[in-house]
Amino acid sequence: MTRIANRMAGLQQSTIRSMTARCEAVGGINLGQGLCQVAPPSSLLEHGTARFEELNHSYSYARGDAGLLEAISAKLAKDNGITADPANQIVATVGATGAFTATLAALFNPGDGILVLEPCYGYHLSAIRLFELTPQPVRLAAPDFRLERDSLRAAVTDRTRAIVVCTPANPSGRRFDREELGHIAEIAGEHDLLVITDEIYEYIYYGDQPHLSPGSLPGLAERTVTISGLSKSYSIPGWRLGYVTAPAEILAPIQVAADTLSVCAPTPLQQLARYALALPDSYYEQLRSMYDGKRRLLADAFTAAGMRPNEPEGAYYLFVDCSGLGVSSGWEAADHLLEHAGVATIPGEAFCLNDPGTPIVRACFSVPDDVLEKTALMLEKGRS
Repeated sequence: MTRIANRMAGLQQSTIRSMTARCEAVGGINLGQGLCQVAPPSSLLEHGTARFEELNHSYSYARGDAGLLEAISAKLAKDNGITADPANQIVATVGATGAFTATLAALFNPGDGILVLEPCYGYHLSAIRLFELTPQPVRLAAPDFRLERDSLRAAVTDRTRAIVVCTPANPSGRRFDREELGHIAEIAGEHDLLVITDEIYEYIYYGDQPHLSPGSLPGLAERTVTISGLSKSYSIPGWRLGYVTAPAEILAPIQVAADTLSVCAPTPLQQLARYALALPDSYYEQLRSMYDGKRRLLADAFTAAGMRPNEPEGAYYLFVDCSGLGVSSGWEAADHLLEHAGVATIPGEAFCLNDPGTPIVRACFSVPDDVLEKTALMLEKGRS
């Protein structure tokens, strides 16, 4: 007789995946899943096509391809203000998700509490639950989603072991500033907590202030596990390339866990990733300009259809208040938009442990402009 592990109790396929299936069934426009449907840099693809046969097609070292680790180390020093020895402070992983799951597996025991800033990334919640840890929400109030010191301190319990920080945040697009990260440093120091950051959207932000990595700040460097990857910055999520950096004594068990879970990230793609990390600053400027235009296109479309999108500071999602549709929850709003407009979104409840209190959905704008223009027409048609 088949038995199901206790750790699977209550776990189901993510709302993001199930909404994608529903959207495909009706032939709709999928703004639900962050599929990153814009073209990768043409020079990266050309480089890969020309060199693919000569690349290493066997396993890499458990910590990753040596050349990639050197490139990541240089990138961290230049863009993140983080010093990381490629020999013992960086591990290449199967996506940022692989880095996150290896971190949980290596550093925590069942029952440990993990603070999550709500609304939070649904896959973070699923992974925390899979390893039989306890997600402890810290509510960030719309529309600003600022982190308040008192709210963070009040969420800490005797079982709390870590804080997860996603910046720029999925789903809200929030970029936590120096003051907010100072609150995290203060409280993490008081309670000897690890800080796990997910910075996968680090190069996608709006405004003049560059990305601020928590691990670069005083009081956080020695206790921070920094996670990022190449999926979003180079539009290659299917390559499944992520990485994690931390002090050597913290990273050592993470490397063992990553090796156990997946052996290594795809070796030839690791080697090609070195070329991506060498792209000039102008590439990232163009990337941000492109996404800013898409952000405005989709925001205007939702506004014209009677809804209220937020103004994200980073990432490529809108958080849309759908109160104007006459619905009472994000679930109802997502159903309404799919049924009446043929547009798939994700209900805000998928990113919260508690009721968000407002009918909010997340919509992804990492799609071609013609899809966004068609979305505008369908939203308007669905309103009538």
